[in-house]
Amino acid sequence: MDYIDAVHCMQNTPPILPSEQYPGVRHRMDDFTAVHMGHATSVHANGALLAWHREFIWLWEQALRQECSYQGYLPYWDWPLYAQNLTASPLFDGSPTSLSGDGDPDNNDCVTTGPFANMQVNFRQGAHPTLELPENLFHYTPHCLNRHINSSMTAIFSNAAAISHLLESPDIITFQERMDISMDPAVWARQFGPHTAGHRAMTGTMEDFFSSPQDPAFMLHHGMVDRMWTIWQAQDEKNHRWAINGTMTLYNSPLTPELTLETEFSFGVLGRSKKMRELMNPEQGDYCYEYV
Repeated sequence: MDYIDAVHCMQNTPPILPSEQYPGVRHRMDDFTAVHMGHATSVHANGALLAWHREFIWLWEQALRQECSYQGYLPYWDWPLYAQNLTASPLFDGSPTSLSGDGDPDNNDCVTTGPFANMQVNFRQGAHPTLELPENLFHYTPHCLNRHINSSMTAIFSNAAAISHLLESPDIITFQERMDISMDPAVWARQFGPHTAGHRAMTGTMEDFFSSPQDPAFMLHHGMVDRMWTIWQAQDEKNHRWAINGTMTLYNSPLTPELTLETEFSFGVLGRSKKMRELMNPEQGDYCYEYV
């Protein structure tokens, strides 16, 4: 309940971003969504996904602690535990201690149970991956948090066998593709990793390429993404810890240079820019955490 209370606090805390430039930003949680939206084309389906989102969720945890008196840690969504039936999971069963349940099919898939029942989100949804930011991306477009949970996605792509397969990846190229989505256009529409599968399983708000952090499930989903990367890195310090592959362009199109440890990532108003090397080890630098 403490984490849920902290999320509610963020939704009731004034934003930092100016409303003139970001009309849809109405509270601190929206600040995080807007920063994600602005960087979406450079930190998805490419070599920046893992490192950028590691810092993103860490900044979220720091904000919860510093601004909402949260004393705990960022939880994670342990994908295999309820991969066959997400709505039976304590995360999504609609109970008072969950992240709310499925959407109501008779009410535009709006979430009507649990602590985030009837929650309003402020940015539009339905945008697909694109190299360009859509027009009016940051406009105020209020509607309900909505979901249409599809466990068939997680049952196939986020089960225990899929996680074992992911952690057995021999190199970073393989790990990235098994985590996310194949970079081969011939197979990407039918072959998903658990990262992509989690978003698609929730559908609705969580499936939006740009504004998915509006769903409270987003941070826990990416907590698990980071957990998997952390475990994989620690399995082979020599070959995995500093392994980098790809660019900062969607699908690693050759429009931006290959990433290096000196590549600098921006996080807007959320925190200072950091180089790739600062994001590679959760037990060094600003970080000091481990997973169980």
